Amino acid sequence: MKFLKRFSLFEAALVAVILAIHLYAALADAYNFPNVWFKRDDAYYYFKVAQNISEGYGSTFDGINLTNGYHPLWMIVCVPIFALARFDVILPLRVLLMAAAGFHAASAILIYRLVKENLSQAVAIMAASFWAFNFYIHATVYQYGLETPVAALAVLYLIYKLSMFEKEWRTKPVATRHLVEIALAAALAMFGRLDLVFLAAIAGVWVIFRGRVIRYLLPLDMLIIFASMTSSVAFRTGIDSYNTLYASSAVEAVMLALVAKLTALYFFGAYQHPRANTIWKNFRQTFLALTTSLVVITAMYLLLAQFGAGRNFPRSAFLLDWGLSLLLIFALRLAATWFSRDKAPAQESPFSEFKANWKKWLTEGFTYYGVFGGLLALYMLFNKIMFGTSSPISGQIKRWWGSMANTVYERPASNWYSFFGISTRDFIAWNPATDLFSWLAKMLLPIIRRTDMDDERYYISMLVFILAGLVLAFANKRRAIHIGSKLAFIPLLAGSGIHILSYSATSYGGVKEWYWVSQMILITLAGSFYLDLILRPLLRIKFTRPALQAAALVAGALLAYNLNGFITTTMRHDYYNPGRPHMEVLQYLEANTPPGSIIGMTGGGNVGYFLHDRTIINMDGLINSYEYFQALQNGTAPAYLREHGMTIIFANPQLLALPPYFNQFAPYLERYNNYGGKGLFYLLEEPKY
Repeated sequence: MKFLKRFSLFEAALVAVILAIHLYAALADAYNFPNVWFKRDDAYYYFKVAQNISEGYGSTFDGINLTNGYHPLWMIVCVPIFALARFDVILPLRVLLMAAAGFHAASAILIYRLVKENLSQAVAIMAASFWAFNFYIHATVYQYGLETPVAALAVLYLIYKLSMFEKEWRTKPVATRHLVEIALAAALAMFGRLDLVFLAAIAGVWVIFRGRVIRYLLPLDMLIIFASMTSSVAFRTGIDSYNTLYASSAVEAVMLALVAKLTALYFFGAYQHPRANTIWKNFRQTFLALTTSLVVITAMYLLLAQFGAGRNFPRSAFLLDWGLSLLLIFALRLAATWFSRDKAPAQESPFSEFKANWKKWLTEGFTYYGVFGGLLALYMLFNKIMFGTSSPISGQIKRWWGSMANTVYERPASNWYSFFGISTRDFIAWNPATDLFSWLAKMLLPIIRRTDMDDERYYISMLVFILAGLVLAFANKRRAIHIGSKLAFIPLLAGSGIHILSYSATSYGGVKEWYWVSQMILITLAGSFYLDLILRPLLRIKFTRPALQAAALVAGALLAYNLNGFITTTMRHDYYNPGRPHMEVLQYLEANTPPGSIIGMTGGGNVGYFLHDRTIINMDGLINSYEYFQALQNGTAPAYLREHGMTIIFANPQLLALPPYFNQFAPYLERYNNYGGKGLFYLLEEPKY
């Protein structure tokens, strides 16, 4: 990769600082790793499965059940590292910490080069330092031990490839090789985190329709259509009912709407240059396209209902969706009119354009989606053959949780703020920007004094920042289009928005903060752009450039100093007794269960990794088999686990009484000990009642 060939002095210093900080952490006392650094139980699902793969047991957490409940690229990274676990369970954690630091440094360098190439060096220094040393990004992306380091690097590499492509296609013919390279970069991002499939798919639209207005409008139209249809259903039914009864049919309607609306918008001329027509004609084209698609979608859905699909869909939602999508899609055309050049080039009709370009679009689409889609299809086929299901079982289980009214686990989006990923409590998709909004919200306290209006102050501050950003962008529209194209803002925004809805609109329970990789990258790059707009008048003055670069270096050094201080304080050296158990619960389980025991736990990732001479089976199913998921749904999980050798359960009995367990374990349990609110139970062969 060309971006690795040359390092500037700043880049070399940045890499050295990142690696030095992490090396200090990697050499800390063993007790720090499960209790300070790799604290997330989910990370140990990777670690234990990687250890078992490296030792020849296959893709299994417990050595009994095959599982695919993970993202593949990070597992590939983990397998050789956790081959070291046969010698010492802490050694691979030290190595993995440094591997994550390497991904961290590479991502910071990519951000620096992207921003320097397209904005300015001072802003690039700030952007790279922010990504490298921000507390939230460091903790969420690099400290949990999950797939985010490789996913973030893969997304940035995809943006880098798109940025290079943006320079080249205007002056050189696009070769098949270029499309294949971008498709492979998109596939890499997708396998980093499978929910990045939306960004990867939209990147193809961005590349194939280059040179046409449709490349700018289509990705955002897709986001609007997804949001409009699902929110119309949720508004009509209420969000709680939507989650339990209507989510699947709403997503089916979205699929129909995407095909019908996008096709109608194209052939009614809504993807022509926005200044080629009057505002009234643009509105008329949008109105006719969406009205026609409304008739088609309604007719198709009614037809499908005759065959048993979508019977529980509220028909009035189609009208709500029509009105909402008309408003938003036309507003997008108005924005495009403002941002576009003063004069439109000569226009051809949609049919003439399609006739002239369909062969090229089809060929390039077949190349891009053949590579990207082919790799996805192979992955799904492998999963179906190997594990009995084509997608990771963990995602299926969390959507099952979300369909329940009173599950013991995290609920799906429960209000409109969560639905759109802007909540302050759950579904917080736009951190660390939310820290900025919270800061301004505190500044509003003298104006809005009521202590019970924290949320109002927060959302007012968010609105202020969004409006200020729009004003800056509109005031610098030519630069906004230029930089937005170079940094792939539209694919990033559309992909990130659909990514959020893919969880909130599908009643997904248990969303975590580390899911939002593309959003953090978009915040960093967009923030860099707005900082550049603010500083641009100063950057034009010859003597202020070095001063701004020096200020950026000082700010970066302060960020690094603060992060280093936090890590040196928390990752202690020669502080803990080397013989101290990695976790206190390990001693208890080893003292109260015989060697060779197979023990069931909800969660249990870290215990499963560290526990000596015993096996942990994951009972919530996130890192268990598809067969166990079916048994859990059918109410036969106790018998299934007993057949697979499990004789002991370590869990909270109140938790097992609630959905998704529905008290199915109670007749099989006999308590014999207690620890920390949990009980140790024998799992009986036959139910007591």
